Amino acid sequence: MSSMADFNFDSDDDSDFSGFGPSDIDLSSSDSSSDDDDNVADAGASTWTNRLLPPRVEDFAGEPGPNLPDDFDVSTASPLDFFKLVFPVSLITYLVDMTNLYANWRQAQPGVDLDDRWEETTEAEMRAFLAINILPTLEMYWSKKMLIGNVGVQQIMTCNRFQKLSKYFHASDRTDDRPRGHPDYDRLYKVRHVMRTLSTTFREMWTLSREATVDEAMIAFTGRLSYKQYMPAKPIKRGIKLWMLCDARTAYVHRFEVYLVRQENRPEHGLGFNVVTTLTDHLQHTHRWIFFDNFFTSIELMKRLLEDGLYACGTVRVNRKGFPSELKKPRDMRDRGSYKSLQCQGLTATVWKDKRLVHHLSTVGDPTTVVMATRHAGPRAEQYTQPEPTSLYNKFMGGVDRHDARRAKYGVGRPGKKAWRYLFWFLLNSAIVNAYVIYKKASTRSHSKKRFEHLDFRIELIEELIAGFAKRKRGPGDRAALVGLVDQENQHLHRNERMPGDKGARCRYHRAYLNKRKETVYGCRICNVHLCKDGCHARYHELSQDQ
Repeated sequence: MSSMADFNFDSDDDSDFSGFGPSDIDLSSSDSSSDDDDNVADAGASTWTNRLLPPRVEDFAGEPGPNLPDDFDVSTASPLDFFKLVFPVSLITYLVDMTNLYANWRQAQPGVDLDDRWEETTEAEMRAFLAINILPTLEMYWSKKMLIGNVGVQQIMTCNRFQKLSKYFHASDRTDDRPRGHPDYDRLYKVRHVMRTLSTTFREMWTLSREATVDEAMIAFTGRLSYKQYMPAKPIKRGIKLWMLCDARTAYVHRFEVYLVRQENRPEHGLGFNVVTTLTDHLQHTHRWIFFDNFFTSIELMKRLLEDGLYACGTVRVNRKGFPSELKKPRDMRDRGSYKSLQCQGLTATVWKDKRLVHHLSTVGDPTTVVMATRHAGPRAEQYTQPEPTSLYNKFMGGVDRHDARRAKYGVGRPGKKAWRYLFWFLLNSAIVNAYVIYKKASTRSHSKKRFEHLDFRIELIEELIAGFAKRKRGPGDRAALVGLVDQENQHLHRNERMPGDKGARCRYHRAYLNKRKETVYGCRICNVHLCKDGCHARYHELSQDQ
């Protein structure tokens, strides 16, 4: 949940993550959402009234959740299948083509020697390269020390090959890149195709819930960059800023935009107004509820969203033009839990006393309805009254922050000097989080673990991306080291798992090919046959394909 200096709200979800709060916005590096002026007269102050009525809110008629293809089998689909929904195979093929193209272009430049150790990459190798970058740690995978080195990674490719792929890895055609100063120059050209592809799949594969969150996210980057932002109050102080629209209930990223720099021609109603209306322009007249913090909130924005068939709620700065003066610093609100509300043409302005005064503007939530808020003081839990708009904001504002927490928990990619790569790894990581959200919502596949967590999803995805690929030639004893990675786990969609039921059955491979009896509780769920874990799974499917 987004936090601000005026809040002390407790959160049940991801409480250990310090999210991007509205009071952390550094106005020195970002345009203000609207003109702030303490001396501006309250526009329409005479129209604010304390005669409160429940707002008129149209029902949301959508069906939130994943939009899966008709032939997608949720009972057998693996993490890789869900990942391909948001990160299609065509994009991996594109990365292969662009990497090979860039390697050839780079070596053809004047003064650059031919790299005789480079050979063109393939789709299988690119999948394995991405998989290695998804692994939680990498620095010492190729160490020869037994407790540090990773035998599996060492068998997939050599350290030199991984470094060569990292050197030439590319996501754009350099021959079409326009130089700085050219009319068609694009600062995001090197990652533009990936952004467009994922923007499309993110929106197509998920229908937003009624509640959605607009907030900012930061990608840590300390190198030289024209659109790098400095925000000293943020957990990530220097980096690339993105605006994001997320599902408030599932933290699924539905839409994103990279903030390049402030515009020369300032938007009429401010940057925050422009960001929210742009991110939600495809949601007009769906009667969704949009939540955002005080960087974005203004009376002009709330009215525009209402005209567009969207309801909204957000914290607000008291010096925003038109905010009622009697709610700015009311002297009679001394007790925690006290509040006041005023209304004007369907818009509700609220001030609530927590540890400090908290101000909201809302077109959703009944100001006449009182909700109890729990605050913890040591071992004691205390209850305070709270107006419904404030309660709704606290409940649904954390969509972007929860996505950031999931993404930050398992980093993807490695540090470097090129800003576009940081954007690429960010997008790849966001695609994994989105794929996991779809998996949790849609999958009916059974597995041996009681709870299939985010880390389990990533590990299985890594194994399926690698799918038995090995650039290095293996010796006779190396095959046994990869039994768990290749034989049991990577026969396309065929996976060796514990079969349903308490009792085992005869291994099909031992019975059909060895004429021996061996009981096992494991097998292939797709083929619905029992296969023991001594390599029978891979051998059975290899022989089945040959027949």
